[in-house]
Amino acid sequence: MKNKLFKHKPKRTTFLKMFAKAMIFPVVFTLIFSFVLYYATERVACEQAQSQQDALNSSILESAIASEDKNDKMGGTLNSLRMKICLGTYYNALNISEFFDYRFPLPETGVTSQNDKKGRAVTAIMDKDGNVVISNTAKMFCVVQFDQTPEHKKWLYCDPEEIDIPAFQQLIKEHLDSKYSVHTAYSYDITSAYVDLKEHKMIPHVIQVKNLYYKDKYNEYFDEAEERGTEEVVIDVDSSYLADYELMEFAADKYDTSGEALYPRCSFENIWGDEKEQVAEAVNSHFRKNMSGHTYESDYDLVFNESITHSSIIINGEKYTLFSDYKVNVWTDFSKKWYGIFVTLFFLLLTFITFLICWRKNVKNKAQYAFEDYQRALTNNLAHDLKTPLAVIGGYAENLMEMRKDCGDEKELKYLSSIMSNVSYTDDMIAKTLKLSETEQIKKLNKTKVDIKSLAERSAEKYRTVIEERSIDLKIEGGAEITADEDTLMAAVENLISNAVKYTRDGGSIRITADKKHLTVVNDIAENVDTKDLLMPFVKGDKARSDKSSSGLGLAIASAAAAQNGFKVKINCKDKRFTAAIEF
Repeated sequence: MKNKLFKHKPKRTTFLKMFAKAMIFPVVFTLIFSFVLYYATERVACEQAQSQQDALNSSILESAIASEDKNDKMGGTLNSLRMKICLGTYYNALNISEFFDYRFPLPETGVTSQNDKKGRAVTAIMDKDGNVVISNTAKMFCVVQFDQTPEHKKWLYCDPEEIDIPAFQQLIKEHLDSKYSVHTAYSYDITSAYVDLKEHKMIPHVIQVKNLYYKDKYNEYFDEAEERGTEEVVIDVDSSYLADYELMEFAADKYDTSGEALYPRCSFENIWGDEKEQVAEAVNSHFRKNMSGHTYESDYDLVFNESITHSSIIINGEKYTLFSDYKVNVWTDFSKKWYGIFVTLFFLLLTFITFLICWRKNVKNKAQYAFEDYQRALTNNLAHDLKTPLAVIGGYAENLMEMRKDCGDEKELKYLSSIMSNVSYTDDMIAKTLKLSETEQIKKLNKTKVDIKSLAERSAEKYRTVIEERSIDLKIEGGAEITADEDTLMAAVENLISNAVKYTRDGGSIRITADKKHLTVVNDIAENVDTKDLLMPFVKGDKARSDKSSSGLGLAIASAAAAQNGFKVKINCKDKRFTAAIEF
């Protein structure tokens, strides 16, 4: 119980000061988290893109082997690979919805090559001379269905690299530009086209182009397209391109009077692939004949963000090279936004936890401060109230002693002397109790440069007579100047020296050493003492419990006075040498 009541408490503080100090930890941990997340974002995005690249390459290699097309649906292996390469060459890393398994309505975008000009996703099949046979340059694809039988569907494509028609080239350009727009997109409905069913080629003749507007076209859950009009585009085709083509009209979504669908129908009309300039740049920069495996380049500090592959592929008995080049631009607007969101959420979470911890500690502190104030007020009031009756008792005892000194018997005089001795001891204890309370309540300090050795010498001088009478060897060594309040520091030093003088054995020694970090007082004692609780008020060593010259307050006053200056008193006892030190 005594430990709880009188154990020295840290300097009082307010909630705001405590919270401001505690906020160092959220700031530091948030900085660490932001650095870790920064490099983790780059690594995860690049690893995901490379994984998607490897998956597409594996699929292409498998498709080249499994090339059977019984119903001539795709038009042979090359056409099948052309469609797969154009539709599948892209990466979409850090897709937030994927992280949550699409269970929440989050944006369906990520760090993607499909809407970022700085990213790159290129796949090409090269012949032995290094010429491009197939690549993911932008092409228009569609599926023609001649009746209700699924096996009669035909995949057709139109490659702007094979036909130089300005209207079609413009259509491709506008579509590619719309990929990088947050708001604009197009959909297509081919109502007539020139088709070459043998080669699975087509040249669109009349296309209904719908202009779609999105508030945010990368957020499909919240933003539906607003149709801003339909334009009929007629593509005039030079007869030189039409040697093996025939004009075919498509029913689109039309039905006859009985509700039966009309044929032939054209569906899946869209443009897939990337700019020819991007493909050409990747091929010219990184394709190498007879190269195999992965090579890497990097725009970042710790992560390879460009993955280049060369793989052998056999198509219809001929050997080709499957070339791919994926360059990831990690820090898109999307990734910057979510990086900022995660760092902010992490900081707010730590701040909230810090707030709760400080709030809880502040509630406990307030209760503790209230109890300490009550305890101090009770002690002070009790001490003040005891002083008057003690003075009266001492005065009566002194008068009786004076009156009976000549006629009183020895036993009577002994009792009166004991009364006066105990009154003096109690009065001294009350004075020191009030001194301790006064020391703990000092709020304003006058800090100056203090010569710590001089302070020790002045304090020791008060006990010079006792030291000489008991043949104690006193030495004061070292010296330093520190910044402190001289009065409170003097109280601390004087109480340590007083304690040393009181308990040093006769003929023993006291060594006082001063430097910039410590003032250390070491003295010889008769027996080792337990120092565990000696800094608490009213705690004495075992041999001093019956000592009426000791109040058990000297070390407590020294500790409180040192604490007022921001210093700390430490004590220990070993090999019959007691050490008390003020740490500056």
